[in-house]
Amino acid sequence: MNFKVNFQKAKRNYMVLTFDDERMMDGKKEAYERVIQVGMPKKRVFTALMGMQELMDQRNGAQTEGQKHEADREIIDGLYELVAQILSNNLKGEAVTTEWVEEQFSVDEIREFFTAYVKFVNGEAASPN
Repeated sequence: MNFKVNFQKAKRNYMVLTFDDERMMDGKKEAYERVIQVGMPKKRVFTALMGMQELMDQRNGAQTEGQKHEADREIIDGLYELVAQILSNNLKGEAVTTEWVEEQFSVDEIREFFTAYVKFVNGEAASPN
């Protein structure tokens, strides 16, 4: 007896994000609306999240102000890298760079993004389909 599973027909849901961005067209910068459809997290994102938790634990265990400041810098850098990884898991398969995320997102917007992303992931994880 053969048992087949076709992942090509599996229903996948995406979180749709819209950004004001710029691109070069005919040698000129042009403003446009960039839409990124982000999928559910893959293993590398969960691994990065666990790494972020370790950084936060290190910060909490820091003894000196210098150690705390260094941990804060690492956490901020890690958050921007993590957002780039999450956004790169998109329907078009476009790579999103950390540099683009740094130009696009303020620290407050990073927080807002993670709040929305966690709601998306939790909502999808709770869905029976």
